Amino acid sequence: MGSRQMQISSEMALKYAYRPRISSLIASTWTKTLLRSLPVRPTPRSHETLFSLLSRTAAMRGLSTWELTAELGLSQKPLIAVEDASVDQLSELFGLNPAESAALVSWTPQPLEGVRMQFRGEPVVSRAVMNPTVRGCPRCLREDTNRSEFATVDGMVMRGDWQFRHVVICVSHASPLVPLWTVKRIADRCDYATHLSKIENDLMEGRLDVATCEVTEYDKWIDQRLETGRDETWLANHSVDVAAQFCELLGAELVRRDLAPRAVGFEVASQGPKSIERAFHVLAKRASGPQDEMRSAFGRMYDWLASTAANDPRYDPFRSLLREVALDIWAVSPGTKVLGHRLKARRMHSVLTSATDAGVSPARMRSLLVSEGVICVDDDRSDARLTFPLAKVEGLMNVFEQLVGSKEMQRRLGCGEQQLEALVEAGILTPRFPPDVTRRPWNPADAEAFLERLYALAQDIPTEDQEWEQVHRASVRCRVKIDKVLKPIWDGALAVGRRRDLRGYASVFVRRSEVDVLVRPERPDHRTLSEFASEVGLNKHREFRLLVDHGHTPVTVIYNPQTHRRDHYVTEDDAAAFHARFTTLKLLSTRLGQSSRSISQRLKAAGIERFQPSDIDFGPVYFLEDVAPLLLRIKPRDLVSKSN
Repeated sequence: MGSRQMQISSEMALKYAYRPRISSLIASTWTKTLLRSLPVRPTPRSHETLFSLLSRTAAMRGLSTWELTAELGLSQKPLIAVEDASVDQLSELFGLNPAESAALVSWTPQPLEGVRMQFRGEPVVSRAVMNPTVRGCPRCLREDTNRSEFATVDGMVMRGDWQFRHVVICVSHASPLVPLWTVKRIADRCDYATHLSKIENDLMEGRLDVATCEVTEYDKWIDQRLETGRDETWLANHSVDVAAQFCELLGAELVRRDLAPRAVGFEVASQGPKSIERAFHVLAKRASGPQDEMRSAFGRMYDWLASTAANDPRYDPFRSLLREVALDIWAVSPGTKVLGHRLKARRMHSVLTSATDAGVSPARMRSLLVSEGVICVDDDRSDARLTFPLAKVEGLMNVFEQLVGSKEMQRRLGCGEQQLEALVEAGILTPRFPPDVTRRPWNPADAEAFLERLYALAQDIPTEDQEWEQVHRASVRCRVKIDKVLKPIWDGALAVGRRRDLRGYASVFVRRSEVDVLVRPERPDHRTLSEFASEVGLNKHREFRLLVDHGHTPVTVIYNPQTHRRDHYVTEDDAAAFHARFTTLKLLSTRLGQSSRSISQRLKAAGIERFQPSDIDFGPVYFLEDVAPLLLRIKPRDLVSKSN
């Protein structure tokens, strides 16, 4: 380790105060104790743990770790617990300065309350740093022997980061960590001197080496974070063991059989919530089967957040992200517990759940939802997985239950089939759903609202009064749609009466005299555009209207009392202006007494073309001045006056 690197490690150790405290005894007397310290001892190395230093010291003397501590008068249990007094005693014996002592302690897991341990200045779960299987990098250990003094293994340093289960490779050698030994009892497990001696030959001869691998961004990230405490990603907000565990869980679900799930998980998680949410949606989309629930979609990651780490509040941010995505995808019923949170109200409905609540079949519900635009007709997801926000159907759920068929709607209105059809054709009443979607398309509330609106304007009329006629009958007599009669009623211009001996729509009447004035007035005494177009033979494909729209012939805008709107009409002056400029095949046929086809052939033979400015087809219309010479060349006997 270079001097600069050692300086960084020492500064980080002091900065983060990896031990709860550094004894003032060490700070004030460490130089004096050098005289009383062990005469032969190793120097602490980068990432080294307390037990590694003890082990190397024991190896120098040909002892096991605990044989050495017994000779030195160091109690085993306090050392394993990394208690302050034991650390102070060991520091005094080894002549360690405060920075060296703090660094050794920081790389050695220290028990905290519950199932937590202090590691590199952060509380982590015990299982993250305590495992019966001890791992290491054979290449590092072999290189360490270059500094061995008395025995091969007294130079071998057991690094603290090797204990962290989320560290999987040695970044220096791009080599995966390998199991070195497995021992359940902690004291025996930490007797590194003994175990390293047993595998010394295998280490030195390379039999424990494995193939090198790619160093991923995840490996670099966790190495830097443990080494310096720096983290420039979003994961800096989370404990190192939590962040690493989540990367592993997420990556394993995203790639499944990939060999580097942590790297994939880190690539996503390091970018923050939005990136994580997108990944959750990808996983949810994969699990599209009718029976696929959250566990199917999110696998071990869901189990970890829901069960294994259920009581660890450090995972709450990840739980919240996953819960929000899940609740936006699955139709979870109120009262269901999702990742530690009991849902108070439904957020999403599915075709299946909405059909169950409405008491209809899923097939019928799917059709109703398609007609309402809630779901797409080509969405082939199963009824259980085709979901949509509750807000889209909250107002519809009660309607679904109240729908009635046409016969019942007629009964509620008090009308016959033809009268209901007339109201529908005029747009006064509309089925709540298309009739081809369901046999019960009508909302009876629409009938009640329609009648109440009429009743509110009606006055009672006697049965024998002949001045009144039923409102539907008035529209039939005037040959207008029913809305033409109802509109002046809504506007307050047409009085409405109600006969108490009749029920519903059949009891609503209007005055005949008022209907004749308001509903059936005389139309303007001019030809409409279509009438004039038919007269001159330009009614095909709206040919005359094209002439008008392009400003080639005039028309007049006149108010039509029948339609209550201003329409275009052809007055006598307008017609004269047209005839003064144009003629048509029909007009020529009438004037000459010949077929339009014969006249068309004559015009073509004479080279007379239709009126087609800008290649717009206005039909068989010609400039009158172009046709005039041809008329003069036609023999008198060929001219047959229509008027004669």
